[in-house]
Amino acid sequence: MTTRPRLIKEWQSHLKIEGREPRTLQELALAKAGYDYHCRLAEIKAISAKLAMLDELVPALAARGISFAHRDFTTYNGGKTLRMHPCALTRDNALHDALVALGFREVERRDWGRGEAMVTLKLGRSLVLEIDVKKAEAPAAAPSAEVAPA
Repeated sequence: MTTRPRLIKEWQSHLKIEGREPRTLQELALAKAGYDYHCRLAEIKAISAKLAMLDELVPALAARGISFAHRDFTTYNGGKTLRMHPCALTRDNALHDALVALGFREVERRDWGRGEAMVTLKLGRSLVLEIDVKKAEAPAAAPSAEVAPA
């Protein structure tokens, strides 16, 4: 009888099922899901203070027609910045306008490609949000009357 090959590599030692290495593909899938779950919980814990600050603004944003039902919240820097992702293929120009009206200031705007920009907004000293917006279109240049040389 041949020995069953390992399903994980050395760098995947964090994938455990009941404290041991997964032996079947189902156990491997469960180990990955468990690891992702715990990572997401840690991420939510890291941004919980920012979410609580933003939660205070929900009634004012709802009055401006903003819904949070289709958005996801993440962080990439240990909770210092709250990244708000909209649903697929939409941009948050309305959210941007509503946040600015509530006192947020735009700190940075980076080209995100394909007519999009990632905007960093800040309220007070500690609430920093990043959202995607559609880039403003450049105004059309007025047609110039060229004179043909005589």
